[in-house]
Amino acid sequence: MNAMHRLACLPLLAGLLFAAPAAAAPPADPLDHLWPVAVARDGFTAQRSEYLLAGFDPFKLTRAGNQALYSYLNMPAFFPHHLVAAQGEITTLPPRPRTGAHLLSLRVEAAQGTLSLTELLADPQSRVQGLLILHRGQVVVERYPGMRREDSHLWWSVAKLLAGTIVAGLLDEGAIDGDRDIVAYLPEFAGSGWEGASVEHVLNMASGIDALDSAAGYADPDSGIGRLIYAEGILQRSDGIEAVGHDRALQLMTSARPPGTRYEYASPNTNMLALLIERVTGRRYADVVQQRIWSRIGAEGDGLLGLSPDGRPIAHGMYSSRLRDLARFGLLFTPSGQRADVLSKRALARMTDPDQNAHFRTATAVIDHLHAKLGERPVNALAQWDAIFADGDLFKSGYDGQALYVSPQQDLVIAVFSTSKDKRIYRYLRPLAAAVAAEADRRP
Repeated sequence: MNAMHRLACLPLLAGLLFAAPAAAAPPADPLDHLWPVAVARDGFTAQRSEYLLAGFDPFKLTRAGNQALYSYLNMPAFFPHHLVAAQGEITTLPPRPRTGAHLLSLRVEAAQGTLSLTELLADPQSRVQGLLILHRGQVVVERYPGMRREDSHLWWSVAKLLAGTIVAGLLDEGAIDGDRDIVAYLPEFAGSGWEGASVEHVLNMASGIDALDSAAGYADPDSGIGRLIYAEGILQRSDGIEAVGHDRALQLMTSARPPGTRYEYASPNTNMLALLIERVTGRRYADVVQQRIWSRIGAEGDGLLGLSPDGRPIAHGMYSSRLRDLARFGLLFTPSGQRADVLSKRALARMTDPDQNAHFRTATAVIDHLHAKLGERPVNALAQWDAIFADGDLFKSGYDGQALYVSPQQDLVIAVFSTSKDKRIYRYLRPLAAAVAAEADRRP
């Protein structure tokens, strides 16, 4: 049928449609589209919950879609967890007398254009779920576009800082020798790719292990990182081959380069730190997190630590909490919240030193990537932080847009929860810190 014939038929078709009773069109499936993050803020309906529980597939988590939006707030529905109990008096986070309206109006240029922070939070593409800014322990900005204040959200890789902080404390106490081969503490790893890597190498992502985080690595169940992700149950094999156990996946890893030569982001380093913590303390990793961190930050809610099918801690990423408690953890690195019973001033200085960076200077691709993401080049990365800047500010990201940004000098903490491939919120972190600093300088 040519174009003229189609046009001639339109009146006839219209007459038929209006003359005869129309067959009821099937209703649009309200679940078959990308939900706005406000769905989570308003509370998932029973229908939506049943829909996602029935169709759960770990691979869907990689899309930052509806499955991820639900799962990041409900991880115990899909994975076993240890409860990390909140204890003691809650650390109050009082509102600052002056509002943070000027911060919400801050405009930043990104690939999609220049938006104010308020506009970014409202942009359906950003999919930021929660943002909290603390200055000197007071709440300056608190917004929940896509979650409720009492919800526990997945940290993803921001959780690496829990292991990094504990190991930094144990090093300072002399319970661990940072220069010692990690295999000396975990002899079952003798002959593996971990042999020859010191505790400091593993702590600072310079172990040389051949298990770098990448999309291709995750998808390959026989790669170093893939074997671990499948062992943890985060992804599931479709070929019928049973995944190896968590510790076995780590033992099978090989070395890619001599330890200490280059910063390379590899999540298995964090899981090795968790095994080290368990071996040195004689306690489960979740219990150590509770005893040494969670019970001392004044958390208002319990933490949740995810476990592999064989009961091992997924230390590199599966930790959930309220947004305010992530920020309370961040306060440990500021004058307002620093606690000697978690980190001495000496330990804090060592894990945030911008100068001890021989391993980081060689990681040019990583530095370029962080520069593009944050708008400025970092100078170091230690103790599981992603970036340390020349002014001492700290940054840690997590999959799908999680973030913890701390400025010890400005006594500032920014905590972000998100379900997004859009990382524009990261471009606001440095400007926000600068704006808070400028405001503090103007005060009498």
